[in-house]
Amino acid sequence: MSSVIGQAPIDYHSLASGGRVHGSLYREPAVFQRELREIWNKVWVYVGHESEIPKPGDFLRREIGTQPILMVRGDDAVVRIFFNRCRHRGNLVCNRDRGNTDAIRCPYHAWTYAKDGALIEPTFEEGYADNLTREQFGLTSLPRQDSYRGLLFASLSATGITLKQHLGPVTEFIDLFMDLSPTGGIDLGGGVQKLRYRGNWKLLPENSLEGDYHGPFIHRIAFELHGRRTGLSMSSLYENQVPDVIRSLPGGHMVEDYRGAEMNPPKRTPTPARLAYIAAMEARYGQEKARKLLSTIPPLVFVFPNLIYIMTHIRRVQPVSVDETFVYYHPMLLKGVEPEINEARLREHEFGFGPAGFISPDDIEVMERNQVGVQAQGNDWQYIARGLHRVRQMPDGGTGGYTMDENHLRGMWQHYAHLMNGGAG
Repeated sequence: MSSVIGQAPIDYHSLASGGRVHGSLYREPAVFQRELREIWNKVWVYVGHESEIPKPGDFLRREIGTQPILMVRGDDAVVRIFFNRCRHRGNLVCNRDRGNTDAIRCPYHAWTYAKDGALIEPTFEEGYADNLTREQFGLTSLPRQDSYRGLLFASLSATGITLKQHLGPVTEFIDLFMDLSPTGGIDLGGGVQKLRYRGNWKLLPENSLEGDYHGPFIHRIAFELHGRRTGLSMSSLYENQVPDVIRSLPGGHMVEDYRGAEMNPPKRTPTPARLAYIAAMEARYGQEKARKLLSTIPPLVFVFPNLIYIMTHIRRVQPVSVDETFVYYHPMLLKGVEPEINEARLREHEFGFGPAGFISPDDIEVMERNQVGVQAQGNDWQYIARGLHRVRQMPDGGTGGYTMDENHLRGMWQHYAHLMNGGAG
C-alpha cells in the first residue's frame, strides 16, 4: 500500500494505531493541508513568552500554521495578538521579526494602527464614503488567546476547549522547568536561534522526546564529552531501564520524566553564585523540593503541537510545507539568579544545541534522512511498538513506559489521528 491519500473517507486511526504509523502521513501534501485545517487552525498553539515583549510598544512577528500573526504589548501592559494583515489591501502590516514602536504603520499605503489595534488613520481619508468608520477597520484580533506561567498561546478557532483543558496534566511538568528559577520566572528575551530542516514538522517532536533511544548512537560523542565535563553519566539513562520515565499525557503531550532516574552527580565545591542560587531556591521552595529540582535533569516536555522544552531552551516548531519546517530555539534564562548561573546555562546550550553544537546538528541531519527514507514505499509502515507489552496506565489518564519505550509517541499519534478525523481538541 504505497499511499492511501486520495481515498475518501480516510480513517486516520487506521494510519496511526498500535505500534504503526503510515509513511504517507509524513510526505503527502494533502495530509499537510488537512493538518492545517484540523490541527493548526483549531487547537491552542504556543506563540511566545511574555518576557520577549516586556515594554509597551514591543512587538513580535510570528505564525500559527501558515497564518502570520503579530503580538504587541500595549500602553496598558496587555499583550494583544492580531492577524498580521492590513485591513486595507491585506499587506503584512509588520514585516520585522521584533522591535518597539509607537504605532503600527502598513508600508504599502501607510494605514496606521495604535498598539491596541485601533485604526488611527486611513490615509487620504477624504476619498472614502462616509461608511468607512475607523472603529470597524482596526486590526483583527485572533479569536482566542490565553497564557500559563507567561507562556502565550492562541487559537485561530473561536470555539473549542479552554487552554487549561488543553494543557491538562502537562502543567505539572511545565512547572518543574519554570521552578528552576527561585522567583518562578524565566527570560526568553536573550535571543533566538533559527533553524530549517527539509522534513515534516512531526519528526521534530518525535526526535526531541526520544533522545534516550537514539542518543547512544547519534549523540555518543556528545554524551561522552558531557560526562567528562560535568561528571554526570548519561549512560545510566539507557543502561538501566527505569519505569515511568517515558510519559504519554492526554492531549498528545509527551514527557521524559527523569525524577526517578538516578544521575549520581559528582560532589563538587559550589561557587559563591551556586551557593546563592541554592539558598534562594530553598527559601522559595523549601529544602526538599529545592534538592529535587537541582539534583536531576528537569523533564523534557512536548506540548502539542509545537512547544518543546529541552534542558536549556524552549523550542517553537513552525510548519512550512509537508517537507520543510522552521524551528526556533530560545535559550531559557532564569530570573532571580546571579549572572554566572545564566552564563553557565548559555555555555551548556551552545555545547549541545548551538550552531556548532554536538547534539542538534546530528538531529537535523537524521530528520532530513528520515524525510528521504519515507519516499521508499516498499513497506510503508513505521514501527513504534517498543514497550507496547508493558505499558502502564497512569492516574492522569496517560501512560507510563520504561526509559526507551515509545508509548509517548503512540499517544501523540493517537491524539493526532483523533484531530485529523475531525475530533475536538
